[in-house]
Amino acid sequence: MNTAASHVPLLKQSRSRDYVFILEELELAFPVEQLELITNQWNAGMELEDIAKWHKRKSEEVFLALFHQAMEKKVTRAFAYRKRGG
Repeated sequence: MNTAASHVPLLKQSRSRDYVFILEELELAFPVEQLELITNQWNAGMELEDIAKWHKRKSEEVFLALFHQAMEKKVTRAFAYRKRGG
């Protein structure tokens, strides 16, 4: 959840709908220096699992950090592939 916003989004309560909050077991905040280092390590060729071990973070957290950085166009090494067409 983006906690930097001036308001907290609320889900409408509904008896017919249940919600699942995902990724609660992950730490999704990163110090700026750590996020930059993770990105640099990935761009230099280091594998995701090795980066996670280096930073003592879950590999899922490192994956999401790299996903974030890819969306910010800071990842220069291929990160994720999409099928074209079909």
